[in-house]
Amino acid sequence: MTPTKQHHLHALLLLLICSYSIDAAAKHNAAVPCHPDQASSLLQLKQSFIDVDASLASWRAGSDCCHWEGVACDVSSGRVVSLDLGGYNLVSRRLDPAIFNLTSLRNLSLAYNDFGAANLPSYGFEHLTNIIHLNFSLTNFFGQIPIGIARLKNLVTLDFSDNYGLYMQEPNFQTFMANLSYLRELRLDGVDISTSGSNWSIVLADSVPQLQILSLFLCGMSGPIHHSFSRLRSLTIIDLGNNWGLTGKVPDFFAEFSSLRILDISGCSFRGQIPTKIILMKSLRVLDLSRSPNISVCLPDFPLGNDLETLNLAGTTVSCDIQPSLTNLKS
Repeated sequence: MTPTKQHHLHALLLLLICSYSIDAAAKHNAAVPCHPDQASSLLQLKQSFIDVDASLASWRAGSDCCHWEGVACDVSSGRVVSLDLGGYNLVSRRLDPAIFNLTSLRNLSLAYNDFGAANLPSYGFEHLTNIIHLNFSLTNFFGQIPIGIARLKNLVTLDFSDNYGLYMQEPNFQTFMANLSYLRELRLDGVDISTSGSNWSIVLADSVPQLQILSLFLCGMSGPIHHSFSRLRSLTIIDLGNNWGLTGKVPDFFAEFSSLRILDISGCSFRGQIPTKIILMKSLRVLDLSRSPNISVCLPDFPLGNDLETLNLAGTTVSCDIQPSLTNLKS
């Protein structure tokens, strides 16, 4: 074979190899379409909503559910990993159990949809073992929060806020929180956890050491805040507002939470003077002490560069003269 022919043959061989490699890579990278059982479960869920043709128009039999509104799939398996219907203003009389067939879910949000004061299903949530973010905020559910949610050990975000008919009795708050050690964000505003008594702060310190956001507005908590709560050094938001049963002094150790941006203890029954070092925290942006008649506040000299944005003292006692340095609060 002549050198010229050898060169041409070599070039042709390289071209074939490259073409095969590109084709194989394309096939490898191509997203697998939605798994049929996933589409079937989603369509069953759709049927449980009232008048959803407009808001979920893309949810049609025969089409790839991975491209449906609010749905995301794993590209290699075609299984649904995210279902985000938050804010779609959907209406239903129940949570259809078909949702529990989506066992690959890592994110589930049904926030701001109306479930008509229905009870949450007693069983089913325990199947969603991969879930990381769960958001049922303002969904108008009533009754006991099911034990199955307490078994979701990978949860990082748990939001049942603004559901004023929900409660934790069996399981109680301590049992519910016991296995959620990865939790970073806990929002239960309006959920009745009063059966925890005065142990709620100990439960949190023992169960969720890496917690960053804690919002327990109007949850029926009582007692003083236990010193073990001081171990939650990663907190950036603390909202304990409207828990009239909370008593004792506002803990000094709040000032040790170096990342704390929001502290809301309004409408509680704390007593005594607020520690100055809390008011002067460099990280703090919002301090709400309002509707706390047993709290007294002596405003300190505020240094230039203080970044406090909201200071609400309505209904407290200001126990000393207001300093001219108040004008240093430029934010």
